[in-house]
Amino acid sequence: MGLASDLQSLGLSLLAGVGPIALLLWLLNRRDRRARALHGLIVDQFSGEALRSEVVVAVRGGLLAPDRVRVDLRGAPHMPLWETATRLRRVLPARVQLTVEGSTDGAVRFAAPVRVTLESLATPLGRAA
Repeated sequence: MGLASDLQSLGLSLLAGVGPIALLLWLLNRRDRRARALHGLIVDQFSGEALRSEVVVAVRGGLLAPDRVRVDLRGAPHMPLWETATRLRRVLPARVQLTVEGSTDGAVRFAAPVRVTLESLATPLGRAA
């Protein structure tokens, strides 16, 4: 009976000590995989030449908060800001916050760079198409 209770005590202490660390490592690994997948989705939307010299992509995976993607188009004045933002929003999952920075195209020009942040609204299940 002494050996069984010792093994049970050892198992419970291992579970209590290692369990939270294993859970944290699993959550961090999941966050990093999501961030890598989001980065791949964004990079696929641009040409290799633009990514080398004009576009900056930063992905920040959230552990408990939503993931954030920031695309900086200030080095690419020929890329239309609004079209790029809407194209990227269609590709990304709904839980991701997208921020696109750049200058506007067309007749209206701003002296300072423009930052557009797009978030998907939660769709009620009854109204989902």
